[in-house]
Amino acid sequence: MTTAVDTWTSGLVPLIAPEIFTDIISRVADLGVVLSPKGVVQGVFANPAFRPKDAVARFEGQSFRDTLTTESKSKFDARMAEFLVEPLHTRLIELNHKDDNGMPAFPVRYSFHALAESGKILLMGRDLRAIAEMQQQLVAAQLTLEKDYEARREHDMQFRVLMASIDDAMVFVSLPKGIVKDCNPAARVLLGKQGGDLAGASLHQVLGLGGKDSLMERLVGLANENASTQVTLKAQSPARIVTLKPVLFRTGSNQAMLCRITPMVSETLKSDSLQTNLTGLYERGADAIVFADSNGVILSANEAFMNLADVTHGQALKGRSIVDFLGRGNVDLNVMLENAARSGIMRAYTTRVTGEFGAERAVEVSTTHVQTGAEPVFALILRDISRADTARSETQQLGEVDMQSVIELIGSQSLREIVAKTTDVVEKMCIETAVELTSNNRVAAAEMLGLSRQSLYVKLRKYGLLKSGSGD
Repeated sequence: MTTAVDTWTSGLVPLIAPEIFTDIISRVADLGVVLSPKGVVQGVFANPAFRPKDAVARFEGQSFRDTLTTESKSKFDARMAEFLVEPLHTRLIELNHKDDNGMPAFPVRYSFHALAESGKILLMGRDLRAIAEMQQQLVAAQLTLEKDYEARREHDMQFRVLMASIDDAMVFVSLPKGIVKDCNPAARVLLGKQGGDLAGASLHQVLGLGGKDSLMERLVGLANENASTQVTLKAQSPARIVTLKPVLFRTGSNQAMLCRITPMVSETLKSDSLQTNLTGLYERGADAIVFADSNGVILSANEAFMNLADVTHGQALKGRSIVDFLGRGNVDLNVMLENAARSGIMRAYTTRVTGEFGAERAVEVSTTHVQTGAEPVFALILRDISRADTARSETQQLGEVDMQSVIELIGSQSLREIVAKTTDVVEKMCIETAVELTSNNRVAAAEMLGLSRQSLYVKLRKYGLLKSGSGD
């Protein structure tokens, strides 16, 4: 009959032979180390599957902390002191053993255990090399993903810059339905979608083709034949004849198509001499021509304006306001656009154009309100008058009567009084000029002169310049 001493029911561990105890510990843990109270290794036993088993056998007789790397020694000392105070509450600790005699450094997670009343300490360790290798692999994989992501971003940016710099309209469509996936800015302009996006619409709808046209079948057939011919279509939005040249390619398991869309000048347009002449005037004319919206944003500008504004290429004008180039900024813009919107045109408005590098030139601007759809468009023609005779211009601006009246004051009044009279003459001329330039728009004239509206009315009344029926 088995007694309680031979079983676990008494709450006591039965006596186990040393060799059996060592075998149990070595199989429960990867590594077992018995330390003296001073931390000297008195015994080492390892799991049969523990690879550096022979190497750790050399720990015996050494101070355990001498087998550790520099950063692990302080961690071991702190945890050892903690164990001596509270043996039952000592936490696990991860230590790195230094490389020795060709054995690379390896990490181990140890738990501390007291051995009876002898004061000896048992460290049971779990080999962390597999976990460390996995962590290194994860870090390497993460770094690789980051590099791939950066490479993809760089490639995507290069692609966007390339597409934006191509003058031809390029459209990517998916097959077989022909849904537009992406396009470059030239395609949006050509197809009349400057303010929107073409993505998500079918190429058939984008071109405004009526009926059930087998457009995609024709394009796929043409691309499969590697033919150099193009498909010519009559697009409805906007109305024009275009040619499409398809290129097939594969994205994973799906097919896609790149279409180069080119506007084609029809015979009717070729015979339209007025349009041809106007186009030639716009492109090669001596006067600068700018088309702008109601906010002054430049829609297009010819080569003469780029020369006037010292702009190197048309891309530098995209999205910019003509206010950036006007000497008086918004004051000039408001005067020109308000008068043109009210009467249709504004002739001979004099101001200055400031170039990209600060150079100023005197110009005479004619503004025309062009209604080309839902949004108003203004055409501005700027003529360079900087070569005019400046001295003569200034003489003409100074009224002879006012100048003679100033001269007659000499000898009859003091210099201070004459200067005051002269100031009145100049002030009157400036107000007259501002009122004339703004077509008697007193709000615009006050803004141009830097005065409040009330101050301008006082000065107009002072010099007898109030006119009935004048605009505000």
